[in-house]
Amino acid sequence: MDELPVNCIFNKEVTGCGGTELALSNSKSTIIAMPFVHVVINKIEKEEHRENVLGVYGGITDEEIEKYIRTNGV
Repeated sequence: MDELPVNCIFNKEVTGCGGTELALSNSKSTIIAMPFVHVVINKIEKEEHRENVLGVYGGITDEEIEKYIRTNGV
């Protein structure tokens, strides 16, 4: 796959297949739910994602989410 489906819930089930990376690196607004905070932090710490990805987990405020939405035109 070189792009994920839109307007759907996509349960990739398999780890390490590149689906999350594909979603993070395309230009479409995407919400990704992950079961562990350390996985979210790992993804947002990658240099190529720092500017356009917001990891939401404990301690992230509504104001931070709203600022991200306004700044990124989501």
